[in-house]
Amino acid sequence: MNLKFLNTLAFLSGFMIANTVCAQREQGIFVEFLGSSTSVGVHYDTRFNDYTSWGGRIGIAYTHSKSQDFFESAPERTRGWSFPIAVNHLIGKGRHQAEIGIGFSFGFYTCMYHDKVNREVEYDRTGTFGFLDLGYRYQSKQGLMIRAGINPGVALGRYDLLGREEYGVDRAAVIYPYISLGYKF
Repeated sequence: MNLKFLNTLAFLSGFMIANTVCAQREQGIFVEFLGSSTSVGVHYDTRFNDYTSWGGRIGIAYTHSKSQDFFESAPERTRGWSFPIAVNHLIGKGRHQAEIGIGFSFGFYTCMYHDKVNREVEYDRTGTFGFLDLGYRYQSKQGLMIRAGINPGVALGRYDLLGREEYGVDRAAVIYPYISLGYKF
């Protein structure tokens, strides 16, 4: 596992938790279908302070796909857990806003194939994917939050700490739609 990635993940998580404890500002939790969650995920979202429309989100997502197009290596089934993290900016005032964000998702996956004698073979893989959030957000002052848009994404480099190519998943560039339902508090 990439130590640099884990340090970055720990720093961002700690930063978002510390910000939550120290300030009262817009925060929410939502369930995302498709998008950076690939299948379904739960995310915590917050503004960095009361005076900015810049914020971030961190989540955990479960992936399950029977599509051979999910990864370029064409597994017959893929399942696993991923951890999306993003920075975003809300454009507009009031309840209706545009959302633009950038982030990455690190995941642990199990890919299933059939070998030459038709035996089921599973391989564990890791992968990191970069993505954009391009969408619409509705959020009441307190209560309902709805997000909808598209998530262009691409696999990020598969290299170990010494710069050698690492054996991991090789995901094709994709554009996923997303929809999220949540609660702003």
